[in-house]
Amino acid sequence: MKAGKLSGELLERMVLSAIRFQRDDVLVHAGLGEDCAVIDFGEEVCLITSDPITGAVQGLGELAVHVACNDLAANGGTPVGVQVVLLVPEGTKAEYIRQVMEDIHATAAKLEVEVIGGHTEVTSRVRDCVVSITAIGRAPKGRYVTSHGAKPGDDLVLTKGVGIEATAILARDFGHLLPFEVAPEEIAAFTGQLSVVPEGLLAADCGVHAMHDVTEGGLLGAAREICLAAGVGAEIWEEQVFVPELTRRICRHLGLDPLALLSSGAMLMAAPKGAELVERLAEAGIAAFLVGKITAGSHPVLIRTGGEQVPIKAHVEDELWRFFARREEGNGDGRFGHEG
Repeated sequence: MKAGKLSGELLERMVLSAIRFQRDDVLVHAGLGEDCAVIDFGEEVCLITSDPITGAVQGLGELAVHVACNDLAANGGTPVGVQVVLLVPEGTKAEYIRQVMEDIHATAAKLEVEVIGGHTEVTSRVRDCVVSITAIGRAPKGRYVTSHGAKPGDDLVLTKGVGIEATAILARDFGHLLPFEVAPEEIAAFTGQLSVVPEGLLAADCGVHAMHDVTEGGLLGAAREICLAAGVGAEIWEEQVFVPELTRRICRHLGLDPLALLSSGAMLMAAPKGAELVERLAEAGIAAFLVGKITAGSHPVLIRTGGEQVPIKAHVEDELWRFFARREEGNGDGRFGHEG
C-alpha cells in the first residue's frame, strides 16, 4: 500500500466497518471526515483526537502538538491536555528524546495545554522517530462544531493560506535541494502559523456550520472530507486561494500542487455568511479568504483559474507523500517538474 492516509473507501471497508458497538453518550462517533470523537459530559462535551507525525525530521514535537490540538479547534473545542506516544529506533541518543519532549512541552505550554501522560519506547520496529499525540479538549454542549454540518449555500472560508506545514518541512529538512536559500526567520514565519486554535474558537462563536483543519491532502482533501461527512458538494475557486510566495517557489521547483499539500495552520470553514466571518477574523488579526461554496451535489469540484471544472478525486494523495515516494524510487531531488 502507498504511504499516507487510507482512502475513504479502504477506511470504510477495513476500519470503520469493524466498529459495531456504540454508546449513547458518544455524540460524534468514528466516521469519514470526522477527526474528533465528542462525548457528552453534561453541560459540556469532551473532545478527543489522535494524530501521528510521520513526514518531518526536525520540529517533530512542535508539529505533533499543533496538529492534534488543531483537530480539537476544528470542532470548536478548547485544548486541555495531550498524551504523547514517542517511539524511537535503537541507537537513539537520550538527548534527542529530551529535545523532542522539551519541544512538545514548550509548544503545549504556549497553548495553555498540559502534557498529561503517554508512553516512550525504544524499538527496532521503527526506522525514525514517530510521535503520536492524543489531545483532549472541551466545549459547551450546544456550541461544538463537526464536519458534517455543512449546508448547500454555505460559503467556504480558508484561513492563512495553503501549504503552511509542508513548506516548513520542505524548507527545513530539504532546503539543500532548492536552488535558493531559505532563511531561518522565513521558516519561523511558517511554523509560527501552525495553530488554528484561535480561529477555531472564534468561528465556533460566530456560528459556522462546519470546520476542517487542512492537513493531509491539503485544501482539496479537506474539501473532500467535508463533502463526505455532510453528503454535499462543493466548488473550490483556484484563483481565490492564497498561496504564500515561498510555498509557490518551492512547489514550482519540485513540481508540486500547493492545493493538495499538507497545510496544518489553515482552517476550512463552511459559514452561512462568509464575508462577515472574513471580517471578524481580520479584526482578530487572522487572514482569511472566500475560496468557494457548498453545493447541493455530492462531489466537490475545483474550478481552475481559466474556468475548467476538475472533479476532486475520492482520495486526494498528499503532494508531500508523492515527493517522499519519488525520492524513495531513486530520484534524489524528488522533483516532478522544473522551476520556471
